[in-house]
Amino acid sequence: MSMDVDPRLLDSFALRRRVLLTAVITMVAYLGSAYALTAAGLPSWLLLGVLVLLWVLVVRPLMQPVRDSLRLRRDLAYRAHVAQQEQRDGTGPA
Repeated sequence: MSMDVDPRLLDSFALRRRVLLTAVITMVAYLGSAYALTAAGLPSWLLLGVLVLLWVLVVRPLMQPVRDSLRLRRDLAYRAHVAQQEQRDGTGPA
């Protein structure tokens, strides 16, 4: 059972950098939005809307590779577990 796996999906350091990059971008955008809303004299409850927009437009797209990598790792681990069980039980392919 051979799978062509993109090595970038299994690079844990790249995933950590992606998470940190997302956190920094989100924090800077949120603080910038809070400053702009305060400077414009708008009510502070609008920050909730800004937070939702940041989640939808920034966090979700930037974290997609991380979710894909985790899904791939779980799938590979499950396949290895099943193959090991089949080999141990003697029910594997001949």
